[in-house]
Amino acid sequence: MFVDLFLQELKITEAEVKQILPQDMQKHRRADSNGSTNSSRSTSFRDDKLSRSNIQKGRNQQLLETHLAKLFKQKVEIFTKVENTQESVIMTIVKLCLKSLQELVRLHTLNRSGFQQIQLDMQFLRNPLKEIAEDEVITDFLLDEVIVASVERCLDPIPLEPPILDKLIQAKMAKHKEHYAISS
Repeated sequence: MFVDLFLQELKITEAEVKQILPQDMQKHRRADSNGSTNSSRSTSFRDDKLSRSNIQKGRNQQLLETHLAKLFKQKVEIFTKVENTQESVIMTIVKLCLKSLQELVRLHTLNRSGFQQIQLDMQFLRNPLKEIAEDEVITDFLLDEVIVASVERCLDPIPLEPPILDKLIQAKMAKHKEHYAISS
């Protein structure tokens, strides 16, 4: 439901921005994305026979790996100068919305299903945001940051298996396309 509302509001905002501001003549779109769609985090939490201390050690190791990986990633500027163009305004709105979502997730404690829902929502948002946002590297980075924040705030962060995740995303995309075909 969040994803539908977010995309709906973003499309409305995009239409309004296109009426008001000129389009940027120099496109800054990047064809390649350095962000990956699959998480490389350890799935050591699946073994139910581990003791509570081993789970905590594994979780600490996972968080350490995440923070180390963050050090070597390219720095992403969230609060940059907004130019008087459609692309700049839309990209700034997307960045602020995703950063706000990350901060919201950091304020809550999640259960496994909440974490998996966020994982599913962020993976689903990758494709629509590629069409809307100017720089997909930044959007992929911010989507990954939301997922990382949800892992840190989850009591039992067991991610969805990639085949299940892909199947759910394909079903959601079909439903999303059907909805927009009817409403157009």
